[in-house]
Amino acid sequence: MNKILGVFFSAALCVACTPAPEKQTGTGVTDMLVVDAARSDLAQANISRQWMVRVLYPACGEGTPAAYIAEPLLDFMKADGYYGLEENVIEDWRQRNLGLSNAKPCAGNFPLATLSIGLGVTGAHYALLAESLVDKGYVVAIINHPYGAPALLPDGTVQSAQAGAAYARVDEDPAVLSAWFADWARDISFSIDTLTSGDGVRGLKIDPDRIAASGHSIGGAAALDACAADARLRACVNMDGGPFESRTMETGTAENSYILLSNPLYTDDELIAKGRDPERWAAMGDQIAGSWLDLGDLSGHTPIVVRVAGTGHMSFSDAPLVMPTLITSFGGTPMQPDRALEVISGTLIAIMESHIGEDSNAFDAFVDATPELERAP
Repeated sequence: MNKILGVFFSAALCVACTPAPEKQTGTGVTDMLVVDAARSDLAQANISRQWMVRVLYPACGEGTPAAYIAEPLLDFMKADGYYGLEENVIEDWRQRNLGLSNAKPCAGNFPLATLSIGLGVTGAHYALLAESLVDKGYVVAIINHPYGAPALLPDGTVQSAQAGAAYARVDEDPAVLSAWFADWARDISFSIDTLTSGDGVRGLKIDPDRIAASGHSIGGAAALDACAADARLRACVNMDGGPFESRTMETGTAENSYILLSNPLYTDDELIAKGRDPERWAAMGDQIAGSWLDLGDLSGHTPIVVRVAGTGHMSFSDAPLVMPTLITSFGGTPMQPDRALEVISGTLIAIMESHIGEDSNAFDAFVDATPELERAP
């Protein structure tokens, strides 16, 4: 009997001394300033290049609700006429929260996906997309590249696109655009350095062997360049960005490169009303997809190209949910906002799972199960 009781009490003690697995309480949100002392600021040569990174991660602690967009940045965007939106649209964002501010990260080594902004789109407008990845156990670092879009600095000032005088010449001088891509690719790598070195979010651990880069528009093209230059990146995703003047245009795509292309749905009558020939419109879409596939000939790594039916350029952000007129104003038949978030975030998750997650078949299975996705041959 004593032996039996001894076994019982030993088991009870073992349970008592073994901590229970942490339970995720939500999405942690930390806005982090990153400073690269090796490079100068574009607008102020006497200071170092700096940018904001919004880090979203699995949280296992309490925290106050994080603002979707901070008040000073909202005020700036409203005064600046952000995307020509009505003031009431911007005011609605003041009521939105997103996750838990500076909450304790869950224990473990997490896979990381960087997400680079599109030109003019503040990083906060990718947070709903990023949150979907966090729900699946990923850390997402949204990179507000300097002067690419409005971003709030810790001192309360706004780093606006207008302040970056060099960027004003992008359309006039291809060399400026090339330098821009190179800088953004370095921003991605330096942000990863910061997050994996212990200088990032306190208590948050990143698995250095499970990192991928993604981005929208010019940020997507920069993600491709980063993948070619940074061996830590296991995959890269370009959401509707062109490769013009980028390193990728010259050297071809890196291994595990994915291109997600917008694919607006118009009837023949709508195209004709816009002055477009329906057959030529379809051929143009095929030509764009084909030009990406051709880049694989330069590197030996053919990218995977997917067209997303019912999307426009801004669909690869939070715009369908928080700025719907930027989607609907071009006509056609767009995906419903909730479905757009589901399809695009699901595609990103499937890519991540295939390369830095635990299911190498996730992408193929998701494409097969999602009617809006068409893989280019």
